[in-house]
Amino acid sequence: KVTYANSMEAAVNVASTLIDKGAILLSPACASFDMFDDFEQRGNVFKDIVK
Repeated sequence: KVTYANSMEAAVNVASTLIDKGAILLSPACASFDMFDDFEQRGNVFKDIVK
């Protein structure tokens, strides 16, 4: 299943509705320089959202 989201927060929210219990994995398939300065910022934003 493919689901599109306009933000990291929206993507995590969608992912959380698709799992019963477990982990949400950040596995980017492309660069995201239009949203984040670098991979570290992207990872930190992801970690903050899933907490």
